[in-house]
Amino acid sequence: VVRDVIISSPEVIKEVDGFINQKMHKDDFVYFKELFSPENSVYKGMNVTETKFARVFDDLLSSKSDYKEAGNLKEFLVSYNVAVYCPYPAEDYPAGTGALALTSDPVDNEQENLGYEVLDDGTYDEVTVDEEYTQSTPVWIISQEEESSSPVPVTSSSESIYQLRIGWVKATEQYDWLFAGGSEFKFCIIGGDITMTGATSFSSIQTCRITRSQIRHKEWVNFQYELDDDWYVSSDGATDEGARQFGLIEYDPWLTTFTLAFEPKVKIKTLEISVLKLELKITSSDDWIKTDKFLSRENFIKYNKVDMGNGLQDGYRVFAAGSVYWTLPLLEY
Repeated sequence: VVRDVIISSPEVIKEVDGFINQKMHKDDFVYFKELFSPENSVYKGMNVTETKFARVFDDLLSSKSDYKEAGNLKEFLVSYNVAVYCPYPAEDYPAGTGALALTSDPVDNEQENLGYEVLDDGTYDEVTVDEEYTQSTPVWIISQEEESSSPVPVTSSSESIYQLRIGWVKATEQYDWLFAGGSEFKFCIIGGDITMTGATSFSSIQTCRITRSQIRHKEWVNFQYELDDDWYVSSDGATDEGARQFGLIEYDPWLTTFTLAFEPKVKIKTLEISVLKLELKITSSDDWIKTDKFLSRENFIKYNKVDMGNGLQDGYRVFAAGSVYWTLPLLEY
């Protein structure tokens, strides 16, 4: 159904492409719920109340008996956060590239899937869509996206607090296969020791998503997500939260059961996090990109604006592990 809607009109293609390009500075996808109800979009720039895509979609479902078995397809696309995902933006392709292909997440194949390349006469050719194909031809992939929100730090206190943030993040290699989308990294503040089979606790976990295009171009992305709302040390030294254990995990949606909305657990490959019990059980170190133990706040501050071998970004020290680089601003309020 979605394929027929998209290839039915050049105006529909132009409209959806415009929505994707407007969002490319933040995400590499546009939700179907935004295409159906753009007035409810949280992103600026979609100043319309009805889309051509929604009109054609409704007309197609009601006019063709072949689609009666689709049932509540519209409700499904909205409820399950299904989106049109674009691995690379328009500017990644040479001027004059007019072809467009449509495919979907095959679920059982990480590297390729059958796709439909739209022709000038409104028909399509079947093609094989893989990483190489997406780098030469614009591709839209129908896939389910995790919906998340970024916390906005709000602070008010008569005494200074020290807020630890995830600042700028850059990845220089793709960590996930094509249909898994961009790479997702979990930044954590953890308690206790990390061992191959040990257990520990965590007090904060944040997700930073880097698009395939940003990785391809080795772009820095500015997140400014709160990781610790106050790295506290009392003035007399009697109350000191002491060290901070930092962890960076590569999150693989292909091998993840993410049921946080229904059960208080997140499973990441061999890594299991129980949110209510605040326990982090580790059975393997394969998921970890980096772990660090910062022994004191004062030492962290002392060297956080010093080049320790990886340069500075926005005035802060760049940490690095694998093919990931990041800053950890510590701000006083």
